[in-house]
Amino acid sequence: MGKLVLKLPDGRTRDIPLDRERITIGRRADNDLCLPFPAVSGEHAAVVTILDDSFLEDLNSTNGTLVNGKSVAKHFLRDHDEIDIGRQVLVYVSDYGDSSSTAAASAGEPDPSSRSGRRVDTTPLVREQPIATTPTGDVEESREVGSLATPTLEVVEGSGAGRVVPIDREVFVIGRGGLQVAAAMRTPDGLRLVHVEGDTPPRINGVALPGEGSLLAQGDEIEIAGARLRFHPGR
Repeated sequence: MGKLVLKLPDGRTRDIPLDRERITIGRRADNDLCLPFPAVSGEHAAVVTILDDSFLEDLNSTNGTLVNGKSVAKHFLRDHDEIDIGRQVLVYVSDYGDSSSTAAASAGEPDPSSRSGRRVDTTPLVREQPIATTPTGDVEESREVGSLATPTLEVVEGSGAGRVVPIDREVFVIGRGGLQVAAAMRTPDGLRLVHVEGDTPPRINGVALPGEGSLLAQGDEIEIAGARLRFHPGR
């Protein structure tokens, strides 16, 4: 479980554990984190946490939300990201004390570093050519498409083309940090692909991913950060 660390004007800090699926931040007293300052909107931003992953979302605030000095609408949080909400500064701290809090890594040789038994990539979200991996960062060997009971992503173009990777997490992140990031999220209706980070959304079947995301169906092709992936729901 991660947390937010609020830097107070007198130099002290306050920890806000991300122990619920959704935590709201704003000037109004009914927010989970109340910041009673003029530059903070009534309901300014929210942090959504699913398993080990946390996402920051600006709630159409008047003055916007910054992460590491850059204005964001949605942002996949990584360890020590600095969040500016109406000139109030919060720092995201992951459970692992590492500079990367994502389960996505390279489809080439994975980074050997680990946290709590999980291998991760500690530099960018993914390496030179972004493609999907398992939560451990280990790429599955290529196999017959559709042979797994779990949904899979087949790498059609990009580094590791021809590999098939199982989507075996509740939230499965793909893309390259700072460029384009998306997440396949399990919902009662199926797997929904949502845009998480980047100035432009990924494309699905040649069309920009809509703001509400899109439920994935057999054969859907995802274009993200220079790679092309094909979705297979398994059987």
